[in-house]
Amino acid sequence: MKKYNSIIKSISTIALAGLWLTYPTANAQEKKYSSELSFTVGGVASYLDYDLQGAKVIQGAGFNLSLDYTYFLSDYFGIATGAEFQRSNSKIKGSGINGAYQATDFEQEAFEFRYALHRVEEKQTVNFLNIPLMLVFRSKEHGLYARVGAKVGLPLTYKSRAVYNLSTSGYYPQYNSELFDPAFMGFGAFENISVENKDSRLKPSYIAAFELGMMHHFGKGTLYSGLYVDYGLNNIAGKKSAPVEYTLNGNGAGFSYNSLMNSVQAGEIRTVSFGVKLRYSFLNI
Repeated sequence: MKKYNSIIKSISTIALAGLWLTYPTANAQEKKYSSELSFTVGGVASYLDYDLQGAKVIQGAGFNLSLDYTYFLSDYFGIATGAEFQRSNSKIKGSGINGAYQATDFEQEAFEFRYALHRVEEKQTVNFLNIPLMLVFRSKEHGLYARVGAKVGLPLTYKSRAVYNLSTSGYYPQYNSELFDPAFMGFGAFENISVENKDSRLKPSYIAAFELGMMHHFGKGTLYSGLYVDYGLNNIAGKKSAPVEYTLNGNGAGFSYNSLMNSVQAGEIRTVSFGVKLRYSFLNI
């Protein structure tokens, strides 16, 4: 989390500066405006949006939980910030992921390592910490509210699990020959490969956020119910590599595996989340 400290500090500084600048105005008008602390839950769809050569990326369900603080500059307008936990899920299904790259075998012979993944299925889960800065509009007379602004999404944890069949070969251009065996050299057909990965390599997501809905008096607080859309504006993909890496060992050769999301076959990755939000202000000052 150290690499995100500067981002979080910058957002906090902007938010606090905005609140400080409004303080003299409120005093000048001799009118006290309110602030509120609220808890929010949202969800329906939350996923990583990208293309993958030879496979289909399926949008997944997800959710978000947040604690929000809103300071109202007037009866109608306010500024909100807080902290939001966001879970995103995606799934890959396909049968034609393949590639090739240069490698060296255990006899120090250069060759082209070729691989193909069949009957592929990978499930991916990413958790983000989102820091929002939102402009808020509310109309108590009409019972409507709207929020628009931006968020920075910091990837916290990532987990993927993949299952597929693998076929490999080695092409030696110096001999104009392609080897499909032996297995100890890393060439052949390998079934039911199971891969778990926790290395996301994801970058922070910069998100445009929109929310629109209705507000209702509920107990001593206010219940907000509405629809929202959070759309990532930047590519969060990090360093990419082959899904299957050719590795040498004492007995010949083997493989190490990477998530398909981080593979060279994957395109730009953006975060997407939309659905329904329920917010309850449990502390009004």
